[in-house]
Amino acid sequence: MVIYECMHCEYKFDSEKGDPAYNIPAGTLLEDLPDDWACPECAAGKEAFIIVEE
Repeated sequence: MVIYECMHCEYKFDSEKGDPAYNIPAGTLLEDLPDDWACPECAAGKEAFIIVEE
């Protein structure tokens, strides 16, 4: 399990759970998302995410 957090809006993405509201399946790591993926809350790019728990 890896939990990522957006540095701009604090949206948290848990790789173990995915995010069904945004069609991200469970088990998906941030680096596995498409390069053009953006935070569903504030539209920041993947580079704005940090790992907060592993």
